[in-house]
Amino acid sequence: NQINPIPTPPPSPTTSSTLHECTVCKASYRSKSGLTRHKTIVQKYNTRREGLYTLPLEAINEFKAQLVHVIQGKLKDHFSKSGRQTISLPCLESLFFGVFEGYIHYYNYRTGSYKCFFQGPDAYTQVANLFNNPNWGRKFFNNNQQTFVVLFDAQAEADANQESLSDQHGNRVPKNRLKRFNLPKLTVEWKYKKSKEDAKNNRTSAGYINLKFCAQQI
Repeated sequence: NQINPIPTPPPSPTTSSTLHECTVCKASYRSKSGLTRHKTIVQKYNTRREGLYTLPLEAINEFKAQLVHVIQGKLKDHFSKSGRQTISLPCLESLFFGVFEGYIHYYNYRTGSYKCFFQGPDAYTQVANLFNNPNWGRKFFNNNQQTFVVLFDAQAEADANQESLSDQHGNRVPKNRLKRFNLPKLTVEWKYKKSKEDAKNNRTSAGYINLKFCAQQI
């Protein structure tokens, strides 16, 4: 199948008669209007701040290929190398925004950090479209073995959906199921890192992109 070079936006949140939940971050709201406000705020996070310049498409596509390369480097051919993986490398804010604009789901106005979440049955294809690479998160080995990035666990999702939303006193308990149930996901974060001051009060700073995910072998 040919991968669409145009990034597919995250699926629109769905609602039910009793629960209005964001399908991206799993935050739940009592009313549809609460979810609508959440979506409006998230949309603002994907608007370029003033002064953030736009990089050429060639530079953005080259960085996407680099991200695939470092992700592939974490996919080893031994079970002992499975589990949680973390990647951190320097990255311009404009470069991060050029790749992940439209997928940013969290922004901290105080620190200037961004976060994206990719989770669910369609998340792998979503990232494949974003990176223009159908094998971005899997590597093949001999004896029909492969190691891949886990973005969905049907059983964990089912267990999370059955969990009560009320405490022992019958009061509603707001929750973020991605955190509470540790559902598998790819988290992409961009933030500034500052060095400590040296003996003459000099310090440096740089933007970094951090990727966190779980790898599994079959």
